[in-house]
Amino acid sequence: MENVVGLAIESLVAVLLVATIAYCAVLDRKLRRLRADEATMRDTVTELVAATHAAERAIAGLRATVAQSEETLADRLGRAEALSQQMAGQLDEGEAVVERITRIAKAAREHAERESAAGEVERIKAAREEIRLEARRQAEAEEERRRAAAKAADAPVSASAAAAAAAEMLASRIRALSLGTAS
Repeated sequence: MENVVGLAIESLVAVLLVATIAYCAVLDRKLRRLRADEATMRDTVTELVAATHAAERAIAGLRATVAQSEETLADRLGRAEALSQQMAGQLDEGEAVVERITRIAKAAREHAERESAAGEVERIKAAREEIRLEARRQAEAEEERRRAAAKAADAPVSASAAAAAAAEMLASRIRALSLGTAS
């Protein structure tokens, strides 16, 4: 029995040894794959580090660009605000000028209307004066005819002829007065 127990122990050790060798072979394959992946991993990490540095430089550049853009934008906004205020002031001044021009045009229109009316009044007065002068000339001409007729007829005038002459003279005076003032 000692033999059997020794054989069993040796068999067990042999089986364990075979299992250990098989396990070592599996571990060796895994370690080889890991070492092969390690080189790839190192390359990947190197690329990642390079990309990180490039990204950091790009971020720094972007920050500088953003800061410069903010300054430029603030400057432009300030100028735009000043220009807007200037334009608003000019618009107000323009509206005031338009209002003054409107008032001036209205006053000029009213003045032209008054001048036109005054011209019309003067024209009417001149026409009246001309009519009055014409009536006076006619009355004087009539008076001359009567005097001439009176001289021609040294004979005494009858009462009816005197009444007719007086009526004619009165009618001339009335016409002269109706057309204008007679002196």
